[in-house]
Amino acid sequence: MGSLEFSVPYNNDPETLEELFKLKRLGNNKIIEVYLSGPQEYSGSGRIVPEIDINEFIEIVDRIHKEGLRANLILNSTCEGSDWYSQKVVNSTMEYLRQVHEEHGVEAITIANPLYISKVRKRFPDIEICASVLGNIDCVQRAVIYRKAGADVITPDVNINRNLGLLKEIKEATNARLKLLVNEGCLYKCPFRQFHFNAKSHVSKEVGKAGVDVSFADFFSAGTQVIHEDHSQLLKSCWIRPEDIRKYSEITTYFKLVCRSQLKSFIVRAVKAYLEESWSGDLLDLISGCSKRFSMNYGAYLNNKALEEYKFFETVTSCDNRCDKCSYCKELAEQLIELGVYTPEKGEDLGC
Repeated sequence: MGSLEFSVPYNNDPETLEELFKLKRLGNNKIIEVYLSGPQEYSGSGRIVPEIDINEFIEIVDRIHKEGLRANLILNSTCEGSDWYSQKVVNSTMEYLRQVHEEHGVEAITIANPLYISKVRKRFPDIEICASVLGNIDCVQRAVIYRKAGADVITPDVNINRNLGLLKEIKEATNARLKLLVNEGCLYKCPFRQFHFNAKSHVSKEVGKAGVDVSFADFFSAGTQVIHEDHSQLLKSCWIRPEDIRKYSEITTYFKLVCRSQLKSFIVRAVKAYLEESWSGDLLDLISGCSKRFSMNYGAYLNNKALEEYKFFETVTSCDNRCDKCSYCKELAEQLIELGVYTPEKGEDLGC
């Protein structure tokens, strides 16, 4: 049985990093890289994390390298305003990347913007470039364009995680390595997603600045409300269970976990479950996004192991997404999803 490889998040908490180091190899599976945000003065990203300066960033990179792991710098903003394309900002970004790559050995960088991928590839031919999940790569056309721009690794749009045929087509068309994001719990085809990450990209760069208003989070409770009205959305979200990741072996053996904005309890729990390819508790205690928020708000509980009895993987990976013609997820939600169940794991994630 071959080894599965994982990219895991750093949430700017050194204690979390130490716990991840303890898990860097479990059984046949292993962590090969830690991905992290850099100083906010240079770039935003798709998550809002505590402020970090260049000296602290370099220290963390050194610690990652001492453990024999790679460092992957997240530069995956989806919007930073018109200045983002000015020569001054581009030059500043390139100098920042030169410093961390050439002087401190950062091996990989994750970028959402294909225009920036092209610039980085021309300037740094040896750095590994990963096309971010926020690039919305959901078809062969987009994948090929990102590959031609210079991406070595592609993280496909989570909405196609269960479309095995399309994932194989992307792999064959690009000859890129695919890295699947396994535990994101956004709505399937979420209409709010683009606007949410645009907002996060701006706010993530403004952390620590006086007068920053982050009340935009109230706007994006809309996804939680959709789930509240239709519990089947929890099943339609395109996460992949720990037990099912090996079923992707013809497509990839490389997986990524979120999220950098969660507490140590969540990150360590999710990483361990996926490394072990097994979880006996509430699946929602491993999943992020609006599914996580709904679970925390309402005590939603989904027995992970019970999904096997209903041939969940086989059903959703052969689905044509015509929910108007099928009631599988609706009926399964009625049978398996409970409310008002507050697990010890939820308590940990609340800091209790």
